[in-house]
Amino acid sequence: MRELSDILLVMQAGSMGVSLTLLLVLVLSCLQKPDTTGTYEKVRWLLALAMLLLGVHYLLQMWFGFRAQGDDVGTVVNILFYSPVTYIMSYSILRIGCGRGYHRKFLSASVISMVLILCCFAYGYLHYGSLHMQEVLYVMGLIYLLTVVFFIVYPIKEIRRVRKMVNEESEQEPILYNLYMRTSVRLLYIASILVTFSIFYTPALSIAGPLFLVTLVFYIISFVALGFNIRQVNDILVEETEEEVCPVRGNTAREAARTVMDDELKARICGLIEGWRKSQGYASVEINSGTLAGRLNIPKRQLVQYLREVEGKTFRIWLSALRLEEAKREILEHPEYSNEAIAESCGFSRSHLQVKFKEATGLTINEWRANNAKGGPITPKNKS
Repeated sequence: MRELSDILLVMQAGSMGVSLTLLLVLVLSCLQKPDTTGTYEKVRWLLALAMLLLGVHYLLQMWFGFRAQGDDVGTVVNILFYSPVTYIMSYSILRIGCGRGYHRKFLSASVISMVLILCCFAYGYLHYGSLHMQEVLYVMGLIYLLTVVFFIVYPIKEIRRVRKMVNEESEQEPILYNLYMRTSVRLLYIASILVTFSIFYTPALSIAGPLFLVTLVFYIISFVALGFNIRQVNDILVEETEEEVCPVRGNTAREAARTVMDDELKARICGLIEGWRKSQGYASVEINSGTLAGRLNIPKRQLVQYLREVEGKTFRIWLSALRLEEAKREILEHPEYSNEAIAESCGFSRSHLQVKFKEATGLTINEWRANNAKGGPITPKNKS
């Protein structure tokens, strides 16, 4: 028994050391790379809070010996601390993968699950007078399991939805999340499921616990690495989610209908955009509605409203269509240019230009080029 207690103490001390080390990494990386986005920094401090909670949890486990008192007591304490930590980790994945947005369903489910777990704990402690809560523990465990499943499924669905939207409406594929976070997130999900079942049995937890910490280290390192490249993909995510959720910030649909842009302002903005187009401003891969509005010296709200009323498009759809038309023009005027040169001069990546051409014309770039060079029609290939 004494030997088991010593092993538990060593494991808990090591886990606390890892948690606090990750907390230190998150704080120090902020000093090294301070010019990230607001969303990224909020997630950073949420993760720091999660690491602090884990550190406090392991400290209390060592100090009071909850796990040594029995698997049931250790499980109760695990659930009380792992629930908010799981929520924070899941929310961080949701914010990094989706950008800003209104995740009321996620927040509501989180609050409900936390309240239910705390109510079960309060009832069990008052009823039994100790942390040995018998059947109440299994109710807490079931709620915690359902919560973990929801915290995994919801971010996956939302990230896929937003990624599909951005890929369809953006000329640049935002793959930074895929490069830096996807693998670590998947491993973290697997480890979280294993820990959820293993907290009821100490020998199983002695295997799943270290595995979870390894995946947690991988996740935090991936998060820090993402911070050095976050702004490019975040600009796209924020822009698309803002236009999807609230095209005119602070206005209802009725108010937006009353504030129709007058013809004089439309003509002025049209002239400014035409001048920007002639200067090939669309070639910049860093252009977004905010930077374009700044270059045109008009409020971003006016630019978004103009595109919605006159073009009937969001900024990204309009910009992608403009770049595609410019690419077609350059192919006709400069048949000697390679596809790579055309893509670069119009602000596309080569692969994304191929995709946009296929979607718009049903032809590859080379087929469209040959079709217009020879003057003869080329029938788009049927999809098999």
